[in-house]
Amino acid sequence: MKDGSRLLRVLLKVSEKAANIARICRQNKALFTLLIQEKSAQEKNPRFFQDFKTLADVLIQETIRHDIGLEFPELADAVKGEENNVFSNTLGETIIVKICSSSEKTAELLRKVLDDDQTTAELLSEEVHKNIVLTDVAIDPINIPTDFETDISDLGIWIDPIDSTADYINGGEVIDKITGLHMSGLRCVTVLIGAYCRSSGLPVIGVVNQPFYSQIETQWKGMCYWGFSDNSISCCSIPNNDEPPNKIVLISRVEDPSIKLKLEEAQFKTVEVAGAGYKLISVALGQAAAYVLSKSSTYRWDICAPHCILKSQGGSILDFKKYINNSDCYTATIKYSGFDNEISNDGGLIAFQDTKTLDILTNVLC
Repeated sequence: MKDGSRLLRVLLKVSEKAANIARICRQNKALFTLLIQEKSAQEKNPRFFQDFKTLADVLIQETIRHDIGLEFPELADAVKGEENNVFSNTLGETIIVKICSSSEKTAELLRKVLDDDQTTAELLSEEVHKNIVLTDVAIDPINIPTDFETDISDLGIWIDPIDSTADYINGGEVIDKITGLHMSGLRCVTVLIGAYCRSSGLPVIGVVNQPFYSQIETQWKGMCYWGFSDNSISCCSIPNNDEPPNKIVLISRVEDPSIKLKLEEAQFKTVEVAGAGYKLISVALGQAAAYVLSKSSTYRWDICAPHCILKSQGGSILDFKKYINNSDCYTATIKYSGFDNEISNDGGLIAFQDTKTLDILTNVLC
């Protein structure tokens, strides 16, 4: 099996492990209450009055880093994410969260974070060290090709362990009655893992996992999507949609009213939904024609994974300000690096699956 296909399988499996951890932390009320910590002022996202870091975020991020490193040691240091791995317990002790060589050692470290709660530490450690196989993931493993090749040594990886943390914490569900899109709630939560080519800055492999896709009685089930696009070869888990693009554009709750007015005057229906990952996968699924954001409120870890899926479909994610200024897709395409000064999508973004939609948006916004 070629390296690109092998890496895709690793990312799919670890995304499901991440989803399992997210579900366990969310469904165990005592654990969930214990885990929440408010972020420092430096870490807060300006979109939210309160933003939270949870142990689930940190544990998922370190689990992804660990599992990728087991299969591809050269990528262990290339994995970057939203969270740092420092956590403080109620005793004021600071612990660096990492995945140890055995479940027992990881449980011992987590026990310190969890104020000596051995039972919960063992529960989480068991999930971290669990062996996940492709049939555990909510995809069709038969359709994953084996002949994708990519230069592993030239890859970097951006992850968002739990995108839309506020919805993860608050739960609830608000659905737009006309479109059926989830405006807020657990459905908007995603695990995002995106690999990009460091030499070109372009996304190569993307995996988006929705841990809370459906609920059967008290148990949540997930859904997973993937895309691969490199060396003129593209493939995606989402079937081609021959239907013409709809007239739905997803926007942020803090979008500039003038942008919203332009879209609505052009007969687009704008819908404010939570979560960059959820917005972007909704575009990839054809549930919306585009996602438009004129603000600098998202980051590379929010978009790398779904960007690759859109790219594999013939779409892309553009820098809003660059594109508005010159209408050049090539120069406006968002690219990725591991530099700390290049993590924010300062120019906003325009995400689309179909170039016909981009043409219409160009006439509306430019």
